[in-house]
Amino acid sequence: MNRPSHARVSPATVYPPATRGRTTVLAALAAVSVLVSVPAMADVLTFDNLRPDVYESGQTLNTSSYNLRFLADPTTAAGGGVSGVGAILDGRAGSSCDIAACPQGATGNYLAILNDGGVNFARADRQAFSLAGFDYSFIAPVSGLPNMQWGELQLSGTLSNGQVVSTSLAFPGQGSDGNYHFQGASLLGGFSNYAFTGLTFNACIFNDTGVCSNSIDFPAFNQGQFALDNINVSAVPEPSTYLLLLAGLGAIGMLSRRRSGKVAAFTVQGA
Repeated sequence: MNRPSHARVSPATVYPPATRGRTTVLAALAAVSVLVSVPAMADVLTFDNLRPDVYESGQTLNTSSYNLRFLADPTTAAGGGVSGVGAILDGRAGSSCDIAACPQGATGNYLAILNDGGVNFARADRQAFSLAGFDYSFIAPVSGLPNMQWGELQLSGTLSNGQVVSTSLAFPGQGSDGNYHFQGASLLGGFSNYAFTGLTFNACIFNDTGVCSNSIDFPAFNQGQFALDNINVSAVPEPSTYLLLLAGLGAIGMLSRRRSGKVAAFTVQGA
């Protein structure tokens, strides 16, 4: 006598479509692209948090996570000397700048670089940074000068690979009131796209041959002076930060795929 066979229920393995894995990877890459496209937090250096003071070459001040190191004029630097080259001035107080024709109309403090000196910017944490823009003005040695092009502001930036890139900007002329005023910088040649480890500002003055100079052989005779304010800088994350982020998202994607890769289904096997 044949005994009836009983139906047996057993699990079967059903694999999801291959597109599920690709979707996970694409989602991870999309997340990375969104995070990369988000700009770093910008700092606008206004110098309003600093009290008015004067600085010699070699001195350093810190503001908003940035170190500012003051640089001597070329002749003094070559001789190992020290000179007064920097100052934080209050634009609202006319008496704060009584030895030169400083820019008018400032609503707070600003940075003045005097006597053919310069200033170097670097982050205190040594992270790279970018420069989006700033306001600048010429500081004439005396008032009443003719309204003409006296010189240029020079920028020299060092990249993480040691390469040095530079650009220059003509100083804005006098306003209708006969005074110098701040003007927003227009950075050319993709200069705002670089990631700097250090950035130096100085000035040159046109000599009688039309050459803009500030060097030992062609000094500017303490006329290479300028003012800076509202310097817009942003920290630039290291490339390794994005690689770690991508690796983390990839690991999450693999874990998600392993958990959902096998879906239990049931089939009925008859006699």
